[in-house]
Amino acid sequence: MKKYYSFLSLSILSALYSQTSYADLTTQCLLGVPHFTGEVVKTDPNELPVYIDSDQAEINQPNNALYKGNVQIEQGNRKLQADSVFVEQKGDKQDPQRYAYVNGNMNYQDNLVHVVGEKADIHLNSQDANIYQSNYQFVDRQGRGDAEKAELRQDYRLLKNATFTSCLPNNNSWKLRASEMKQHVKEEYADLWNAVFYVKDVPIFYFPYMQFPIGDRRRSGLLMPDFGTTSTDGYYYAQPIYLNLAPNYDMTVTPKYMSKRGVQLLGEARYLNVLGTGTIAGEYLKNDRYENYTKGDPRYLIYWQNGGSLWDNWRFNVNYTKVSDQQYFNDFSSPYGSSTDGYATQSFALSYYQPNYNLTVSATQFQVFDTVSVGPYRTLPQIDFNYYRDGLANDLLDFSLYSQAVQFKNDSDKMPTAWRFHMEPTLTMPLANRYGSLNLETKLYATHYSQKKGTSDDAAEVESSVNRVIPQFKAEVATVLASNETLFDGYTQTIEPKIQYVYRPYRDQSQIGTDSYSYLGFGYDSILLQQDFYSLFNDRRYSGLDRIASANQITIGGTTRFFDKNAEERFNLSLGQILYLTPSRIDDNPNNKTQSSSSSWAAEANWKISDKWSWKGGYQYDTLFKETSLMNTALEYRPSAENLIQLSYRYVSEKYIDQNLTGSNVYNQKISQVGMATAWQINDNWAVVGHVYQDISLNKPVEQYIGIEYRTCCWKVNFGARRYLTAPKDGQTYSNRNDTFYKNSFGINFEISGLGSRHGSSISKMLGTGIIPYTSPFSLR
Repeated sequence: MKKYYSFLSLSILSALYSQTSYADLTTQCLLGVPHFTGEVVKTDPNELPVYIDSDQAEINQPNNALYKGNVQIEQGNRKLQADSVFVEQKGDKQDPQRYAYVNGNMNYQDNLVHVVGEKADIHLNSQDANIYQSNYQFVDRQGRGDAEKAELRQDYRLLKNATFTSCLPNNNSWKLRASEMKQHVKEEYADLWNAVFYVKDVPIFYFPYMQFPIGDRRRSGLLMPDFGTTSTDGYYYAQPIYLNLAPNYDMTVTPKYMSKRGVQLLGEARYLNVLGTGTIAGEYLKNDRYENYTKGDPRYLIYWQNGGSLWDNWRFNVNYTKVSDQQYFNDFSSPYGSSTDGYATQSFALSYYQPNYNLTVSATQFQVFDTVSVGPYRTLPQIDFNYYRDGLANDLLDFSLYSQAVQFKNDSDKMPTAWRFHMEPTLTMPLANRYGSLNLETKLYATHYSQKKGTSDDAAEVESSVNRVIPQFKAEVATVLASNETLFDGYTQTIEPKIQYVYRPYRDQSQIGTDSYSYLGFGYDSILLQQDFYSLFNDRRYSGLDRIASANQITIGGTTRFFDKNAEERFNLSLGQILYLTPSRIDDNPNNKTQSSSSSWAAEANWKISDKWSWKGGYQYDTLFKETSLMNTALEYRPSAENLIQLSYRYVSEKYIDQNLTGSNVYNQKISQVGMATAWQINDNWAVVGHVYQDISLNKPVEQYIGIEYRTCCWKVNFGARRYLTAPKDGQTYSNRNDTFYKNSFGINFEISGLGSRHGSSISKMLGTGIIPYTSPFSLR
């Protein structure tokens, strides 16, 4: 009798719902499923004693035994009830074969599954069994169905004319029905033949064959499809096909049909090998039939990301994204890029690391999505060498050396090409005690350029050889003062002043590269940095190495923080400004030097008003034009993890844009935008997400989005409508500065739950939809 129950301890239909797969269920979804009470027995249940209780028992030892009337059998976590159970022994005494026949109202339950059936035949020696006219439901998780016949064997489970759904009892929103469902126990995958997907009792999809994994092992097969509709794609259906190529390689291939565009092929391969961990992906649409795409060329995306160790001291990193056209991310939603990025990066890097030095050989180029006559430079190759040595001169000094050799090339024959060789030795003296810290630093920028003029007739003139040597001295003083005597009882306040002095003599750098095309930046890789409080303490005004502005300046700033009695930070305020003792400049062009004796005042603040309310703000006051140059603020009410309302405002002055972002008076327009974002889980079923951003200056919307989701325990559907600014379509141009072009989209997505998906809402995903991302107001820095 002991071996009789071992097959029942397994999920009878685990082909459809493995023990290791689970849904992130809400309390509501668990109310309709059976629950296991008591403590789970973790020892081998077949070694536990068997208890049998029945109204009648006829025992004919050693041949057979018949138990009749309210038969109840228990062994560990297993409980069986039936009208009758007949046990018999056949064969010789050396190898007896035992069988059990369960008849009438069979009811079985353990900690995994609850099964009700008409009858069952069990071979007690081999544990093979046949169950007839059975209904099953998983314990403490969703998943139920029925089977006309279940053949349970040691290596497989075969279910005939079977169904499965993750819906709760009395809810038949959807189900899968198949003529045969076969679970391969050891290989941990399941086959379904002649499978039909039903919504209510209406057949929707027919699958001649399906296969999917049912355990920890990965297995090739069909994954759950994605289908819906959008205004630009039309009706779409995507069927992922999972391929388990090897223990360290797998791939997902997804044909996607779009009624308005055609058939797109998407693929993603993942690997773990000598190169490290990586992903290679591609998207391809041979002929886009959408009416607003007129080029007729194939549309594609190529993506490769790799990171990891080649050997003990080697690293290989790849970040490569390339698309067929500038409008690709406007027209297609892809996890590998976004139209708001403005460009795609294509870079490779091979690095060697040792405790005191590292060496990196890399190459980088950019694919710009805007229409430009001259694009950015690419670096091929770039060689960086860093050396570190701390604790010199009785632990008083730290030494570092940064050096670089890089070649710059451009696709435009108007632009010069160049090699840049740079060395940057730095000597630092860090001093600190309990009162504060003093850091003294001296540095030398030594750079040589070998330049070659572009080949076109109107190419900019450049000097073939340029040398630049600039010394730098920096001193930084900081301290932290704390006090419990504040304006607010129960709070501790810290005051963290910081003063930095930087000196760097002037060197004319007008012959390094060309600034004829200002949108490229300065030289080959330098861009004027935008200033906020945290960038005030940067050494340099420009990124890159081509423009190193002179400096004779003092930066004054500080942060104050308030902590409550639980040592939780509730408020912080940072304020700072740069005082220019002499103007900072890079050449004789007056537009490229500081026009005032000080930078803008920059302030940042975060306030956690309560557990539900929070606020943040940033502000810059331009001392030259005596006006606000930048401002942003956001107030958020979040009563729970998934419910929030945020009001925001951002402002950028016209003069700031012209002087700092474009480099010339070409935009002639300030930015003044007000926005509201909300996400609300109305109840267990309904959720709504929306955001709207309005440009007050243009009196036009920047983006509008509304998303509504309805979810149950076994399916969910969400609707999304969006209108947002986009680039001009083919054949469209800007006629004046107030011209705006919009894209409208509407999408419906239906998703079933219970086949590996979770029951959580899509609020976070919907909040992330848009060109202006949602950010939490309160941050600690």
